[in-house]
Amino acid sequence: MNKVSYHIDELPPLTAKQQADLEHLATLSDDDIDLSDIPEATDWSGAIRGSIRTQASSTEPSVISPSILAKFKDRAKQTGGDYQEMINNALEEYLTDH
Repeated sequence: MNKVSYHIDELPPLTAKQQADLEHLATLSDDDIDLSDIPEATDWSGAIRGSIRTQASSTEPSVISPSILAKFKDRAKQTGGDYQEMINNALEEYLTDH
């Protein structure tokens, strides 16, 4: 399976059907939306406030050498990519192949 990612400013244009679907959804009230395929979560007894962290807020130390990190950052600047995503993709590819 190939990973597909987009930057917010490089999203492909919506198809006519997608645009029509969004316009239709915008006209619906909350009561008109069919939620039967996503049951309401009512048991929050095991929930932990603040347990979801974004990638940027991770406190894990980086073990990537500064020279390797600099190469990924330079490549990201040249291609307009995200150096962290490039590192993750390279590591995933390596682990898949080895």
